[in-house]
Amino acid sequence: MTRGAQRTLCTSPPPGYHFSGLGNPQDSHHLSTPMRISHRHRFVFFASPKTGSRSVRKLLDPYAEIHGRAGHEVTADFPFYNHMRPVEARDAFKDRGWDFDGYFKFVMVRSPWSRLVSLYEMFAFREGGQWSRLRRRSTRHRGFRAWVRTLDPEGRRAVPPGSDTSVIRYGAFSYIGFAGDEDGRPLVDEVIKLEEIKSALPPVLERLGVPLPPRMPRTGRGRYRGGHRAYYDDETRELVGTLYAEDIERFGYEF
Repeated sequence: MTRGAQRTLCTSPPPGYHFSGLGNPQDSHHLSTPMRISHRHRFVFFASPKTGSRSVRKLLDPYAEIHGRAGHEVTADFPFYNHMRPVEARDAFKDRGWDFDGYFKFVMVRSPWSRLVSLYEMFAFREGGQWSRLRRRSTRHRGFRAWVRTLDPEGRRAVPPGSDTSVIRYGAFSYIGFAGDEDGRPLVDEVIKLEEIKSALPPVLERLGVPLPPRMPRTGRGRYRGGHRAYYDDETRELVGTLYAEDIERFGYEF
C-alpha cells in the first residue's frame, strides 16, 4: 500500500452540485459499473479492470453519489464512465469547477501476470467474435501466448475485433498508463494491492469514514485450470516481465 499526502475529508458537495439519483445503490444498472465518486466523503475510486475492484465498490456504494456508466451511455453532461482514468476525471472535475486535488483518490493493482490471464479469460470466453475460437481448452494457452505478444502497457493495442475495447484496452494498461498524468506522475493518493487487500483496505475505509465490513474481501481467484502460470511459456513470462517492469519493481511482484 502506498500513501499520498493527507487530505481533509468534507461532508458537503461542491457548490452547484445537485444529487440526482445517479448513484442510487439500489439500481442494479449502477451496481455493474466500477467507478465511484463521493462528494460527501470526498473520495474517488478508480477501477482498473481485473484488479478485484468489485468487492471494494460494493462497500462504497452506499457512500457514493456518482457511479460510472458504461461507455456508450456517457454524455457531455455526464462524462464519468466505468473505467475512467484519473487524468480524464481531473479534466472533468475542472470543467465543473470541482477541486480534484481536494478528493482522496485511490485505485487497486494486481500482479500483471495474473491480471492479464484474467483479462484474456474474460474476453475469450464472453466476448465471442474473431477470438471466440480461444474458448476451446485445447487452444486457450496457445491463444493467450499469441495475444500477449500484442500487448502495449500504454493501451494502444491488445483489442480483439468485436470485443469491449474499453475494458480490454484499459485492462492492458500499466499502473502509470492507467493512473498517471501526461508526464507519468501518479494522480492517485493511495494504491491497494489486490494481494494485500485484507490488510491494506481497512485503513482506507477508516479514513473515508466507511464502516469496516464483518469480513474483508478475499483476493480474486481465477477459474482457470492450472492457475495463471500454466498460460505462460518462458518467452511470454519474460515478455510480460519486460513490458510491466516498472509495476513489478514498484509493487514487488514476482512470477
